[in-house]
Amino acid sequence: MGPPIDDIIVLTTTLLEGKYWVRRLYEAMIDISSLDDGESSVHRTRFAKSMTFDPADMEATAHHIFDSVLAVHERGWNRPQVYHKKVKRGKLSDLSEKSVEQRLKRICEILRDRKATVDDAMRGGVTLALLCDNPEARAFTKLSNNAGNKKRGERLKREKEQQAQQQGDDVDE
Repeated sequence: MGPPIDDIIVLTTTLLEGKYWVRRLYEAMIDISSLDDGESSVHRTRFAKSMTFDPADMEATAHHIFDSVLAVHERGWNRPQVYHKKVKRGKLSDLSEKSVEQRLKRICEILRDRKATVDDAMRGGVTLALLCDNPEARAFTKLSNNAGNKKRGERLKREKEQQAQQQGDDVDE
């Protein structure tokens, strides 16, 4: 005697939906049409200039993302609590808390726009879990990091120019 008919329907639906979403996740991971990563970002370079990752590894990661999203809705956060922050309101709220489809759509958007997030997914572990748990918060983290790196780069450039100018002044004297 096999599993109940409801279990077979759920399994079949999950398998069909899984193929669709794995394909969408993979396509988002390799899409370079709307990158938010900085011009000098190593993550941008890995996708825009040369494909660093093996396509089979990326497809495996897309499967892992799909499975992790399902796990979030079935079990919730299941990593060390020190890495988890439950956002209750504001721009970091989990907009897809009650919808697997919405969560997958948001993750696709984030993977398409921020290749640093693709790197997080490829690394797996806690960084992948954070993406799947709250895509909004993970996207904000990446935007914040990009802004901080840009400011730091500008500051370092100014300091280097000032240092070169001072050295030029010292030579003139």
